[in-house]
Amino acid sequence: MPAGSWIVFNRAKLKLANGTFDLDTNTFKMALTTSAQALAATFVGTSTDCRYADLTAEVAAGGGYTTTGKTLAATWTQATGTITFDVDDQAWTSSTITAKYAVIYADNTNDDLLCFVDLETGGGSVSTTAGTLTVTINASGVFTLA
Repeated sequence: MPAGSWIVFNRAKLKLANGTFDLDTNTFKMALTTSAQALAATFVGTSTDCRYADLTAEVAAGGGYTTTGKTLAATWTQATGTITFDVDDQAWTSSTITAKYAVIYADNTNDDLLCFVDLETGGGSVSTTAGTLTVTINASGVFTLA
């Protein structure tokens, strides 16, 4: 599957700057949405913010998927002035899932959305039928600050 690049939500950039995201202590999760979910860097939901509750087309529970997604092992590293945010790959095994986007969010008071990736840049979605759906993170991490 030709996945795109991770896109950090514009609201998340502000939350990174003002400390809403506590990158040392927040737990991060990855949820999957269907193609019915419209996502862009400028996404603002009905809360007039950018929160997990604003996702209106999460993959339904069942078929190997649990709503709210999976908890991630997240790390920050620094090398020669570049900070890298990285998470572990996620796999939904023995699953029957159709998904368009993977979304990373902080499991904090507001469940603030951080970033998303289009799992199929060719315009479609990715699907499994009693198989494994894997979101593989690029070897250079989800995103960097340089």
